[in-house]
Amino acid sequence: MKKALLTKFDRFMAAVAFAEEGEFETAREFLRDGERSARRPLDRPEMRKQQPLRKAH
Repeated sequence: MKKALLTKFDRFMAAVAFAEEGEFETAREFLRDGERSARRPLDRPEMRKQQPLRKAH
């Protein structure tokens, strides 16, 4: 649990640093990373592995 809190704190501090420099989208990405890791990849279509398209022979 302590490690998880530190990781969350680190993400917040990185987001603050980027936001202070005007990099708002990068700051949002740091905050979204925490949301994504809390969900299983199967619950999020964009995180599923894409299957390569097969060519018709």
